[in-house]
Amino acid sequence: MVDQTEFKSSQAQFTPCTWKPISECEDCPIQDELMCRFETRDLVKFLLRFLPFGIAVIWGTIHAGYGRYLLLWLAYSLFFFFVWEARVLCRHCPMWAEEGRILHCHANHGVYKIWKYEPGPMSWWEQIQFFLGALLWIIFPFLFLVLGQEFLLGGISLVTGFAGLYGLRRSACGRCINFSCPINTVPKEYVDSYLERNPEIRAAWGRSGYQVGE
Repeated sequence: MVDQTEFKSSQAQFTPCTWKPISECEDCPIQDELMCRFETRDLVKFLLRFLPFGIAVIWGTIHAGYGRYLLLWLAYSLFFFFVWEARVLCRHCPMWAEEGRILHCHANHGVYKIWKYEPGPMSWWEQIQFFLGALLWIIFPFLFLVLGQEFLLGGISLVTGFAGLYGLRRSACGRCINFSCPINTVPKEYVDSYLERNPEIRAAWGRSGYQVGE
């Protein structure tokens, strides 16, 4: 099922089917297999998956006596999610092609769209940057948990973090239309079906060497 809200695209010279009138989805064989339109419930599920991790690392850092350094983590979070990740990951997603400057999606919702939409897949260098930036974001608070010997809360943070990532991979990553994301798990037949409905995106992927149906 998809929300009834309809959007338009002005960030590209074409409109991906994600932002075309919902009536055009009636003959789509995969409309219930992908998160191809924004739904608030998908965003809520995403946030709830990582809420326990956030609570554990924040409380652990404060309890360890390093709470003031959370401001640095906040600053890096804003830079990573709103600038760096948006540049290397989000701008390749059809969700980015929505009209307007604010991104609506099930993960990086609310990002201000500085960058131009790029319909082609991520490059290997962009994928490396994504992993590097995400790793730095995760490691930062753990340094203070270790320095403060908050090993219990550190262990809880690890468990909840892996549980959140596992849940993400099991559900959202198998339905997300940012197909070139390094942790995306959408089956190839669904990727091909979406690309066939969007010739411009298919052409951009083709220029990167992707072959539909192979």
